[in-house]
Amino acid sequence: MVKDPVVYSCGEHGKETYFSIKKMEKKKNMRSYVYVWFKKHGLSEKMWVRILKGDQKAGEGRLDNLPQVLPGLRIGDLVKFKTDKEGITWPQRSTK
Repeated sequence: MVKDPVVYSCGEHGKETYFSIKKMEKKKNMRSYVYVWFKKHGLSEKMWVRILKGDQKAGEGRLDNLPQVLPGLRIGDLVKFKTDKEGITWPQRSTK
């Protein structure tokens, strides 16, 4: 499990904070992770997913953070993800 502290940001700086943290994917010890931006019911949370299939652009993995904001997500949830042209990685669908 990624043991970094929780970072909160306002909506105005959410994208800037996301890309700042997402840079960590390039570190050698983080190549099996992808930073995914979840949005649900007007709420937003960005969390690490440990990659099981695929790569940091598209694939499937397990949620490796303890969700703090979004209800219904749990550590260990299976997440399919895909990175868009802007470089933001989004969940495609979550399954239990």
